[in-house]
Amino acid sequence: MKKNGVTPFFALTESAGGIFMKIGQFAKNFNVSIDTVRHYIEKGLLIPEKINTQFQMNTICLEDMALINELKLYRFSLKEIHKILSFKRITNNGNYRNMSYFRNLLVEKKMQLIEEKNQILNAIHSIDTKINTDTSENLEQDNRNKGVPLLFVPILSCPYCQSRLSLQNASILGDQIFEGNLFCSCGYQSEIKKGILFTSNLKASPFKYSIYEIDLKKWNPNFISLLEKSKLWMYNELTQQLIENKIVLETNIEMSMMLPTYLSSLSKNTSYIFTCYSLEWIKTLKQSIEKLHPDLSVLYIVNSDLHLPLTHHSIDIFIDSISFSQYSLIYKESPVQILKQYLKNNSCIIGNAVFYEAKSKSLKNIQSIYPTPNPMAFQPYFLDEELQKHHFTISSKEIAGFTKNPGSYFSYHDENEKMYLLAYRAAHSISK
Repeated sequence: MKKNGVTPFFALTESAGGIFMKIGQFAKNFNVSIDTVRHYIEKGLLIPEKINTQFQMNTICLEDMALINELKLYRFSLKEIHKILSFKRITNNGNYRNMSYFRNLLVEKKMQLIEEKNQILNAIHSIDTKINTDTSENLEQDNRNKGVPLLFVPILSCPYCQSRLSLQNASILGDQIFEGNLFCSCGYQSEIKKGILFTSNLKASPFKYSIYEIDLKKWNPNFISLLEKSKLWMYNELTQQLIENKIVLETNIEMSMMLPTYLSSLSKNTSYIFTCYSLEWIKTLKQSIEKLHPDLSVLYIVNSDLHLPLTHHSIDIFIDSISFSQYSLIYKESPVQILKQYLKNNSCIIGNAVFYEAKSKSLKNIQSIYPTPNPMAFQPYFLDEELQKHHFTISSKEIAGFTKNPGSYFSYHDENEKMYLLAYRAAHSISK
């Protein structure tokens, strides 16, 4: 039975050199791990004898360990405990409870803990204030949410027959459409709710994760760094373009996105279109942009694929944030073939793409894991060939780098192979 945290002597073993306890029993009696005891020995908090290769814990170790546990309850650090033990040892006074030195330490610790308590209470108060402020800001944000800018109405067309969409039952305030129904004579319908355009071809995202809920155990930080490196390259390419009074489109933003990070340094007279599978992600992006960049003209579309309710030849610049790569995992049809109809003849594509070396195991894994992938998905020349086939030519490019461990999210990746990330700019090879 323990008394005051100290093991009675009858649990010890006697030898010619005194009374000792093995380290395992010592750790067990004090309900700590052997590693903890060894750490205390290494730091000089416990000073056992060593017989042959084994530590033997003596009665002084028992007293010191009981004191260590008591002081830890009072929230003394190991460094502070070491000082107290040193004072006890140097004065040869085991009756530390009666020492004024020890009482003074307790008083100082009490004052320190009171101060820490006040700091914690202040931090909790600040957190509560922040939560309440953010809630109020969200309510204010909801009250000042923007609608679909009227300037986008001329380019809203049926994705199938390309007839201009008719707007009915509209709620319009100033130059913003907040609610309304869009119809085509061929039967196509879509609607605007709270300033977001919902298409009629909605379904769940085929991708399990999004940028808003990335688990770093599944997305390796090295791969995320490569993405950021390629996005910076894309941004620098975008700044070389004349985007004033142009329309820029970025799709499938739940997997990756480039534009929102750099909006503050881009032209305020540029119009932007963002599309996404998920309403939650598009709402999150919308709230963020409207808070940080309230004067921008932005159209938000919830849509399940690249068939968009936009007029052909209305987009000046397309931002491909690995959307072509991701699309090729799910669909056999070419993403470039679908998107090119929305792009102007003098348009350009700025993007990044993932690829493997030819005949990689990862490429075979893609074809076996996904039900209907493009047979050329993630092949090294897939992007070049697709762009050339549809009259686009890569005018500049850079390999951001590679990783052998993109993360377990990429279930098709073979750990012995390199996954490359390419950043590129492609221009339409047919001029007006």
